[in-house]
Amino acid sequence: MLNVLYTELLKLKRSNILWLTIIGAMLPALIATFGELKSMVWTNLLTNNLLFLNIMIGPMLLSMLSGYVVVREYSDSTVNQLLVYPYRRVTILIGKMVVILLLSVTIFVLNYLFIWLSGSLIGSQSITGELFWKYTDTYLWMLALQALLIPMTMTAGIVGKSFIPPVVLGIIAILINMMAIQGVEDHIPDRITLVSYFPFGSMIVLLLEMIKSNVDIAVLNPLYPSGIIFVLFFIFNALYYTKSEVHSGS
Repeated sequence: MLNVLYTELLKLKRSNILWLTIIGAMLPALIATFGELKSMVWTNLLTNNLLFLNIMIGPMLLSMLSGYVVVREYSDSTVNQLLVYPYRRVTILIGKMVVILLLSVTIFVLNYLFIWLSGSLIGSQSITGELFWKYTDTYLWMLALQALLIPMTMTAGIVGKSFIPPVVLGIIAILINMMAIQGVEDHIPDRITLVSYFPFGSMIVLLLEMIKSNVDIAVLNPLYPSGIIFVLFFIFNALYYTKSEVHSGS
């Protein structure tokens, strides 16, 4: 397993995906910081950063990262060599999942550090311990729920064998997220309930509940749809990899 993981990490060494990870982590913090330059309020800064990260940038980044890790094998015509490695194909699949997870963790950690640094530099007020732990808890929840969606985003690339399906999935995720935030902001219970059954959207409902405390309707816990999605798509990907034949274009 360690050899597989090391090999997958080496494939990223000279790629631009690492720069995409860094830029994707910093961009939400930069936008949120720019909006608070005149009069910084910790709550507004942290809330806007989380919204930009998880609603607009996160879904597309996750889809693109997952797509890159699996689609590159097809675009570089190395998938045949990959499938004849002396390792179980499920092990190779898990190795790719771990790499995507590490990239996701990197994005969240860099964004987390950068937003606290930005707030400390431009603001004069100190942050309370309660606010610090509240937003730290929110970060951990968002990262955990996003990690559960990795198999689904991988499926788009594995089946589509191009970058287009992952990008389309990212766009759909953003639209679902916009439905979630609009439903909460406009107090539309039916829309909130509906979106809470969808991956990505259920994360945003929880996010808004944690940082704004204005979701006053019983919604599905995001662990249920995200957990089901993880199990179903992981099984599908494992079977797909196991059954894939070694031939040109496979």
